[in-house]
Amino acid sequence: MNKQFYSILITALCSAIALADWPQFQGPNRDGTSSESGLLRSFPKEGPRIIWEKALEQGFGGCAIDGNDLFIVDRVAKTKDMLICLDATTGKERWRYESPSEGEPSFPGSRSVPTVRKDAVYFIGSFGRVHCVDRATRKARWQIKMSERYPDAETPKWGYAQCALVIDDIVVVTPFGSETGVAAWHRNTGKEVWRSGPIGNSHSSPTLLEIAGEQHIVLTTVVNQGSKEGLITSYRPNDGKTLWQTSHYYNRIPIPPVTKVSNTLLFATGGYDCGSKMLSIERQGNSYMLSEKWSIQKGSQIHPPFVIADHLYFLANENSNHRVAAKRKTGGLSCWSLDGEELWRTGNDPFMGRGASLYADGMLIVQDGEKGVLRLGEVSKGGFRELASANVFGSDLEKNFDLKFWSPMALSKGRLYMRGQNRLLCVDLKK
Repeated sequence: MNKQFYSILITALCSAIALADWPQFQGPNRDGTSSESGLLRSFPKEGPRIIWEKALEQGFGGCAIDGNDLFIVDRVAKTKDMLICLDATTGKERWRYESPSEGEPSFPGSRSVPTVRKDAVYFIGSFGRVHCVDRATRKARWQIKMSERYPDAETPKWGYAQCALVIDDIVVVTPFGSETGVAAWHRNTGKEVWRSGPIGNSHSSPTLLEIAGEQHIVLTTVVNQGSKEGLITSYRPNDGKTLWQTSHYYNRIPIPPVTKVSNTLLFATGGYDCGSKMLSIERQGNSYMLSEKWSIQKGSQIHPPFVIADHLYFLANENSNHRVAAKRKTGGLSCWSLDGEELWRTGNDPFMGRGASLYADGMLIVQDGEKGVLRLGEVSKGGFRELASANVFGSDLEKNFDLKFWSPMALSKGRLYMRGQNRLLCVDLKK
């Protein structure tokens, strides 16, 4: 009995430790939320403690953490992609893996967040080279350029920005070709398991959602910008069968992944004045029916929204409203009912740019996309209450320009990891 009790206890503790990590894009469940608690709710006058900082090349790639290993994708312009492993506690470099890479996309630098498993790390370079790096040997098990395997593959406008989605023994990749849209490869060998037909292209990452008791790989794409044709497609993970597809949502440059709101509601959003839509989804036997529930003109250009206590929250900031002072009043953090009513917005006080957010310990943790300011806040249908803010990057807050602090953040064991183009900060948020 005692042995059984201790076995259960150890399993529970191991599960809690695993949940504290941030092993992929948008965290443990790929939804930007963390189960961590006991975080700071106020800062001293000098701001939170910066545990360490690391100089990087220019870029947007965020962190993934497993145990005390922190992985980040960096890039030397026109030269090489790099997977760097740091000690998450000290910031000291443990090892790195490098791969030559030609050219440079607009908005130079890395894009992808690594996906970490116990034995390997997966990441996608800006020009579509997919890497499986063995954590023990620190060398590539395999690396495959999508355009070499699929000659029809076409690099999206600003490079491949997808974060590899690993499900059991497959890794999902996106060639975005005229013949092959999405593919799954065996994660250990790189051998193709299945491929789909064409679906256009995207800067959005595929996400895994459970709908009606079934797993769905869901991806938003644009098929034809001129005709304003867009798709959201769902694939079955084991064989790539299309479970459903809808043309209800169009965005000319899709970036945020689709958000599951409930078992019957999905929310698609984006920038570039293409707005957002709430979609109803219902399973009918072996098929799915989708319909538009409501649409709005506002959207989140880069990062996905949060569903908190049956309300939607997102930064309604995009190209068209961040440059003009009068239009900034229409943006900021925005709260919506599930019926499509905007309940409040922060406007320009604070605006917060197109920065990243995550939700933990009852707080939204926001990195200002323009200046890098760190904010902690509580949200409810009644409004936004800022708990603390700090200029952690030491930005010149008086200058009116966007520093492009758009990288996804990561949270693990009370430490917040924030990238500001060429700097990575480890910020102490533990009480």
